[in-house]
Amino acid sequence: MSDTTNPSGWTKPTIDSTALLEVADRSLLRHAGPFDGLLVERASGTNIWDREGNRYLDFTSGQLCATFGHNPVELRDAILSSFDRAVHSSSLLLSEEVIRLAERLLELLPPALSKVVLLSTGSEATEVGLRAAKTATGRWETIGVSRSYHGHTAGAAAVTFLPRRQGSGPSQPGVHAIPAPYCFRCPLGASYPECGFACVDVGMATVDAQRTSEIAACIIEPVLSTGGMIEPPDGYLARLRDRCDERGIQLILDEAQTGLGRTGDMFAFESAGVVPDIVALSKTLGGGFPLAAVAVTDTIAEEAERNGLRFLTSHMNEPSMALIGLAMLSLAEEHVRRGSAAKQGMRLRTALTNLLDDTEIIGDVRGRGLLLGVEFVTDRTSLKPDPEAATSIAAACRRRGLLIQVVAGNVWRIAPPITVTDDEVDHAVSIIRNSLVEHERYGTPDRINRPLVRR
Repeated sequence: MSDTTNPSGWTKPTIDSTALLEVADRSLLRHAGPFDGLLVERASGTNIWDREGNRYLDFTSGQLCATFGHNPVELRDAILSSFDRAVHSSSLLLSEEVIRLAERLLELLPPALSKVVLLSTGSEATEVGLRAAKTATGRWETIGVSRSYHGHTAGAAAVTFLPRRQGSGPSQPGVHAIPAPYCFRCPLGASYPECGFACVDVGMATVDAQRTSEIAACIIEPVLSTGGMIEPPDGYLARLRDRCDERGIQLILDEAQTGLGRTGDMFAFESAGVVPDIVALSKTLGGGFPLAAVAVTDTIAEEAERNGLRFLTSHMNEPSMALIGLAMLSLAEEHVRRGSAAKQGMRLRTALTNLLDDTEIIGDVRGRGLLLGVEFVTDRTSLKPDPEAATSIAAACRRRGLLIQVVAGNVWRIAPPITVTDDEVDHAVSIIRNSLVEHERYGTPDRINRPLVRR
C-alpha cells in the first residue's frame, strides 16, 4: 500500500517483519542461497538498525562497499547535485564529471597507468580487464589464483577459484589456476621464507605444461579476501610480476576490496612496490553505489583500441556515479593522510591477537589495515579447520549487536568502515570476547535462546 502524497511510493512500514519475510519468500528468487533474516530499516556510519529498532555495529562494511560508513553526507550531496545536472545520459556520451573522475584516478595511480574506463560493478571490471589484455596481446589464455574471487559473470567466474563456481557447467577454456600464497596452510607443505615462493614457480611451471597457446593475463587480489583473508607474504607480488614479465603476461590486480585506503595505502599494491599493467576497482570506489573502474597502461590502451576492443553496458560513464566517485576519492585522500585504517587496524588487530592468546580455537589473526581475518581451528596443535565454531560464534556476536562475515567456511572477515571509532572497536572486541567465552562454556551458542539486544 502506497501513500499517494509520497513521490517515491514508500511509507513507514506497517506490516510486521515475519509477514514481510513471507512475502519475500514468495516473491524473490534465492540467487545465492537463503536470504538473511535481518530486515534493514536504516543505516548510518558504522551502524545498521533493523525494523524492530535493534542496532548493530556493521563490521562487514556492507560487503566492503561502505568504505567510509553508511550514508555519508558527502555521497548524499553528490547524488543530489546530479539531479541539477544529469543523472544518466548514454554510455557513449561524456560529461565533465566523468572526465574529472578519470583524471583524478590517474593522478592517484602510478604514471604507467594512463587510461581509464568507468563501469558499474566489480564483475564488469574483471571482464574489461581480461578483455583488454586479450585484445591488446592477441592471446586468450589466462591465469587466476586458487581461493580467489573476481565476480560471477562468465569471464569473472572463470578466474574465480572457489566452491561457488560449481554447478553451472563447464567454464571458459584456457583458464589456469596457480596455488594461493596461503602461508598458514601452504598447499605445497612449504614454509616461508625458505620456500622461495614455490607457489609461484611451481604454479607457473604447471601452467606452462598445460597451456596450448600464450597466456594473456594473470589476475590476483593483493589480499585474497573472500577466499579466506589471505595476505601474500613480502616479496610474493614482486616474484609474480617477474614471472609474468618473463612470459609477456599482463598482470591484473583486482583492488575491489582493498583500494581507497582500506589497507592503509591508497592502493594495496603500493606496499609491494609492484606496478600492475591493469588495475580493477569497484566496491570501495562506489561507497554503496554502482561504480567501478579499470585503469590500463598506454601500451594496452593503444593495442586494444587498434585491435578493436569492444565493451558496452547501459550504465558506463554515468554522470551521477562520477560525482559519487569524486566524493569517494576525496574521502580516501583525507583518511589516507590521517592514517585512519592503519591506526584503527592496529588497535583492532592487537585486540584480536590478544584473544588468540586466550583461546585454542583461534588459529591465526592476519590481514592489513582494516581488512583483517580470524581463522578458527579445533585446536592449535592439529590446526583442523572449525567452520562450526566460526559460524556459531559469529551468530552469537550478531545477537549481541555485531555483524561479522564468515568467508571460506572457517574464517572471519572483519572489515569495519574506515571511519570506525576507538569506542566502536573496543565495543566490538568486547562482544567477540563474550561470544568466545559463551562458545567455550556452551559449545554451540547459536542454539541458545537469547533475545536480540536493543541499544
